Formats: sequence, structure tokens, C-alpha cells
Amino acid sequence: MFRIYANFLKEHASEQENSVQSYIINHQKIWLKKASQRHSTWIYLPLQWFSKLLGLSMLAPVPNHGGEEAIACEISRIKTLKKLDIHVPDILAHQNNAFILKDASPNGEPVTQLEHALSIQETSEQRLTLFSKAIKALENIHQKNNYLSEAFARNILVGTDQEFSFIDFETDPGQYLSLKDCHTRDWLCFIFSTTHRFEEHELNQASKLLVNTLKSSPDVFNDICRVGRKITWLLKLKPEKLGNDGKRLTKCISILQMLNNQRELNYVS
Repeated sequence: MFRIYANFLKEHASEQENSVQSYIINHQKIWLKKASQRHSTWIYLPLQWFSKLLGLSMLAPVPNHGGEEAIACEISRIKTLKKLDIHVPDILAHQNNAFILKDASPNGEPVTQLEHALSIQETSEQRLTLFSKAIKALENIHQKNNYLSEAFARNILVGTDQEFSFIDFETDPGQYLSLKDCHTRDWLCFIFSTTHRFEEHELNQASKLLVNTLKSSPDVFNDICRVGRKITWLLKLKPEKLGNDGKRLTKCISILQMLNNQRELNYVS
């Protein structure tokens, strides 16, 4: 069977126009991902300066070099996480410039990006329950001394049984950041990409769910709150007037403030 995938990869990698495309082989949905153009390092300079200016090492950019280097990185990261029993897609075939992944959906059942899954929950209780499960799934990865590449909600897939799978590993933050900074970065990506799906009256309860997990990692918790304190001034610029991204940032900063308040209230250090 694996020879079929290897032959398919060899035949289609060079002719595929998109960097990622799905196919069906023997009733199995697969994804062929090929090397994209190498990325210029210049695009990371503003974030590099920003992180140094504020003294926030966890915000330092993690370069995606593209090309065969990104392909090799993703294959390596998937294999590492797979050995830790973390739900990531199976690699069916690979070569220097491309690879084939088995679709993340179990038994052909649909999966949904966490961001969308949160938005379609019918009640606050259901949304918070799903959020709590996602928090535990990310905590599980950290407890195994590992991390994601970009822990945004779009890269966290939710099955019909609310089991989680993780995708997109073109970068390896561990090559540039300490393990603590990798964990802090994961939580910041997670918070930024999920909290905008909550109504204002749900944010306090969502923050308490985060605190219940983060208090067991006080150094990481402290760094998350430190980021919140250092970017609170952005609210004076009224970012919510800048469209959806601005609204995301506003809710993100709001929940970071709540985390900091609860941390101080409970004397977590």
C-alpha cells in the first residue's frame, strides 16, 4: 500500500500547482504537500525588534524558511509528536521536496477547526466545555516536554467525538526558543485565536479555565501575564475599530488582563 502512495507522490509532486492539495486514493483522503518558495528573513525583522524592545523573548519570530527545509522540518516534527502519542496526521510517503499525509479525520468522519467548532456551539456551557477540553489537549503536549509549531485554533482540529488533532509543523520553535518560551508562545497563540469566539459575558469563565491549568506552570503563567501587562497600552489605540483582527486583539488583551488579575488575587508567582 505504501508503494502506491510513494509512486503517487513521485508522479504528482512536480505537476501539482498548489502547495497543498487533497486527493482520494483507494477511498482514502490524502494531502500532498510540496515545498513552497523559500521565505525572506527580512519579513521577520519588525517582530524581532518588537520582542527585543519589550524584553519578551517568547515573541521572537520563528522563521519559516520554506523550500525543502520546511518539508524536512514538518516531517521531523510529525514523527517526534507521533512517538509521544500526540494526534498528528500519518505520513504515508515522503521525498526531499514533498510528502503525503493521511487526512486527520478518523474513519472518514468530518473534523472542524477549533475556531469554527467554538463558534457553532449552541450554548455557553457547550462552548466552555469544548474550550476546557482543548486546554487539556494542549497541556498534555506540554506535559510531555513538547510543543506545537503554531498553536493557532486553525491548526487544531476537532472530531465529532471532540478528540483533537494537530497540523502544520513547517517551523520548529525549539530551534530558537527555550522550552518555557515555546510553551508560553503556544498559550499566547491559543488565547489570541480562540477568545474572540466568546461573548463578553463568557470571557471571565474562559479565563478561569485557563488559570486552572496555567497555575501548575507558574513560570509560564507569569510570562503570559507579563506579555499582557506590556501590551495593554494598545487598547488606547482602539484596535477594535480596525476590523476583525483588531477585535481579536481587544478580546485577547482583555482576557490577559483577567488572567493577571486572577494570578495576583491567588498570589500565583
